[in-house]
Amino acid sequence: MATFRRKPHRKSILRRDAVRIEGDTVEERSIARSTQLKKDPAKHRARATFAGRIVGVASSLWLVEEERAYSQPHSEPFTPTHECIAGGVVTTDNGESESLLAVGDWVEFAPTPDDDRRGVILHVRQRQTKLFRRSPAERQVQVLAANVDRAFLVHSVTLPHFSRRLLDRHLVAAEQGSVEPIVVFNKVDLPIPREVEDAIAYYRDRLGLRVCLTSTISGDGIAELRSLAEGATCVLVGASGVGKSALVNACFGISLQQVRSISRKYERGRHTTTNARLFHLPVGGSLIDTPGLREFALAELHPEELAFYFHDFDPYYPQCKYLPCTHTHEPECAVRAAVERGEIPYERYESYLLIFESLQQ
Repeated sequence: MATFRRKPHRKSILRRDAVRIEGDTVEERSIARSTQLKKDPAKHRARATFAGRIVGVASSLWLVEEERAYSQPHSEPFTPTHECIAGGVVTTDNGESESLLAVGDWVEFAPTPDDDRRGVILHVRQRQTKLFRRSPAERQVQVLAANVDRAFLVHSVTLPHFSRRLLDRHLVAAEQGSVEPIVVFNKVDLPIPREVEDAIAYYRDRLGLRVCLTSTISGDGIAELRSLAEGATCVLVGASGVGKSALVNACFGISLQQVRSISRKYERGRHTTTNARLFHLPVGGSLIDTPGLREFALAELHPEELAFYFHDFDPYYPQCKYLPCTHTHEPECAVRAAVERGEIPYERYESYLLIFESLQQ
């Protein structure tokens, strides 16, 4: 049994225990994070009397919906939640470098004695899927949403300008976290630049991705978006100002999230949404709205692995003379030859090079 001691700074202690599941002995991984590591994680976890899902954040509180209520049909976007804090000792079945808690996590908690609507989170269950990035400040893995089925990668056709590089990063992160990507081009009521039309056709026809064209002004694509979210947990991710919160409001037909116009001076969003929040759809399923992100740095990825997430490179990779090939400088590289012949758009290859360079830093 591990001995936990008080530390002056927040630490993580890795425990590996042998447990039996249907007669087989397997290794169980549990990480305790705390400044007061004096308790056995198994006994500490046993104190939890409720299980639930984190559906939002309010200041330093995590809004947790009970598991039994979560699985029932919802006629309203919101249901009663417990306002929970992370306990002095929190055990988790997830990686040590990941965010301890995230919206979408399934947790085990104990209500406080004087108020059963408040509680203390004691354990975080294993994440089945996740959408994550590298935290700009801490250089750790920041989980944006956990246990999601689909990611609506929202980009506007204009205002703010479409960024192919950002979309490519989103696609890599979704595949890393085992999340199905749905590319959403919003604001199609505005004139669509030619380069954006070409990008829509390429991602849809060449890469075979599901692409939705939406507008909260004309209503185009809203029914399709709602249908894709039915029976699933979906997260909306994108830069500030692309219209994520407006799409949430359009899917429900009511104003749930505050929206603001973009800055005309800088042609960027104003970061109106500050915390992630999960909303229940009346047809079943849920939407997680997230704050706009100025940066989306990839995490847990080596530069040499990046090409395997660019699937338009797949037919050419085996033809490269030197394997493994990074497609950056090697002679007789089949991918670079395909770019020169115009079979792979140069903008797509340039996006690959920029991401590759960022992973080397």
